[in-house]
Amino acid sequence: MWTYEIAVDWKDGKIGEIRSGGKPPVAVATPPEFGGPENIWTPEDLLASAVASCLMTSTLFFADRAKITLRSYASTAVATMEKTAKGLAITGVKVAVVISLENAEQADAIRKAVEMAEVNCPISTTLNCPVELQLTVE
Repeated sequence: MWTYEIAVDWKDGKIGEIRSGGKPPVAVATPPEFGGPENIWTPEDLLASAVASCLMTSTLFFADRAKITLRSYASTAVATMEKTAKGLAITGVKVAVVISLENAEQADAIRKAVEMAEVNCPISTTLNCPVELQLTVE
């Protein structure tokens, strides 16, 4: 089992800060659509980036395992949030990936590696997981 611990502190207005170990802190805020400031990461941005980056790192794992040589990997992700019967929810994440290969003969192998990444990416495969909340009020 692995655990990933982060801390979130409210700073001012609708802005907070995410920290984890010795990693650089990340400012996070309410989306502008809900009164938050422009140009600061939102939880929705972070969710889309978590899916896209997990798919990338999973693809790199399977490509390395299959000895596929990449020239480049780039992706974009779009998360859609909608009002649902249960309230606001992310209803889908679309990820577009562009891969350039050193050897065109590895095209089928990289398609298989991406398929394996899609099936095995722990972020995208658990988006509907339960969230446990423990509250302490001081």
